[in-house]
Amino acid sequence: MKIFFTADLHFGHDNVIGFDDRPFSDVKEMNNELIRRWNNKVSVSDMVYILGDMFWKGDSKYVQNTLKELNGQKYFIKGNHDRWLHNSVNKKLLAGLEDYKEIIVKLENGQERRVVMSHYFIPFYNGHFYNGIMLHGHSHITHEHYVEENIKKLLNENESYCESYNVGCMHWNYEPVTLDEILSHFPKE
Repeated sequence: MKIFFTADLHFGHDNVIGFDDRPFSDVKEMNNELIRRWNNKVSVSDMVYILGDMFWKGDSKYVQNTLKELNGQKYFIKGNHDRWLHNSVNKKLLAGLEDYKEIIVKLENGQERRVVMSHYFIPFYNGHFYNGIMLHGHSHITHEHYVEENIKKLLNENESYCESYNVGCMHWNYEPVTLDEILSHFPKE
């Protein structure tokens, strides 16, 4: 079983195509491509932690069909656009649901890392002094994202350590990613 992470898929959200400059002609193409890319990487036995904002609209039939179509178990961390979670049937299709989550992930090299997950960037997260990693979404590729990057840089320059990564799908070719993929993309200096 592999563990994957993603955020800010925004299934069914027409305006997010322009907001993120997503490479899709319309919402139908985006939705289909998000499912295709997900299922090309994730097997039925894998776990995917979704760090918020998965569906734009709360159409229960659409949400349920999409969740069933996506491979793997889906563990959801609540975002700010998740009204679809008000439906109890939708929630039953998830492996778990929380506002915030901490897990230990074993890397391919055998090393274990604490991973703190929230929809929102947290600069001083549990374990930031002890090799912990913060994963989040929410800020897409906006001014806020670049402010977060500057905060990380400032903290690290001042030995306050902030190893934080935005797992929003727009940063990762619109597909879930493993912690190994994230860390290899941002090698430590």
